[in-house]
Amino acid sequence: MKKYLLFCGLSLVTSSAFSAKTAPGSENTLTSAIQVLNLPGENRRMLVQVSGERHYDQFVTLAFDESRPMSLRWRALMAAADARGKGATSDLVRASKSAHWYMRNASLVGLKEISSPEAEKVALQLVGDKALVVRSAAIEVLKDNASTEVRERLWQELNKDYNFKKKQSLWVRHQIVQALAAKPLDKERVQFATLLQDPDGLVQVSSIRGLERLTGVKLGDDKLSSGQLVSQWREYMKKETFY
Repeated sequence: MKKYLLFCGLSLVTSSAFSAKTAPGSENTLTSAIQVLNLPGENRRMLVQVSGERHYDQFVTLAFDESRPMSLRWRALMAAADARGKGATSDLVRASKSAHWYMRNASLVGLKEISSPEAEKVALQLVGDKALVVRSAAIEVLKDNASTEVRERLWQELNKDYNFKKKQSLWVRHQIVQALAAKPLDKERVQFATLLQDPDGLVQVSSIRGLERLTGVKLGDDKLSSGQLVSQWREYMKKETFY
């Protein structure tokens, strides 16, 4: 009931926006679309999901307008995805080829919501993107897929030069290992065991989660520090012959 009343209130506030009968792409319709995009987040999404199709073309126009600020372009692309769902796929894929990192990032976020197959295709292209935040978003998309192609690509990405800065491991490496450790494959035991020696402590701990799932073994207790746990696993793995 509360959401219904809220929507009714929003509809009254924005009725002029949705009743505009000027030509698509005109300044009036663009202004109306901007009014919708400037609503608070939850309110905006609720309204767009119900009536946003009327402004879909304006949302797309704003998203790809180089003269508009980043925040507005981001909201416009997300609104397009909310308004048309899978029907917005081609526009979101187009955004994945943008020169701007925030458009590529928004593309991944939107595609994950509306089309998992397309999201995966784009994520495989962008997991090696020059922008760290885009690579991270791509990993978020790929982590739910346990296909051989995806896993092999994530293992390849783990030690790419761009995932280090001045030889220091960047946090996406930990993110990659977390994703791989969620549903580890038996053939990956050697790779997870090797990561116990990785200089990045977070990578080491994530590799342990993979080994725990593969072996069914849990060493120590919750009182152990991460360093102590890693040491125990290193000792344990020395005694194993499967790798």
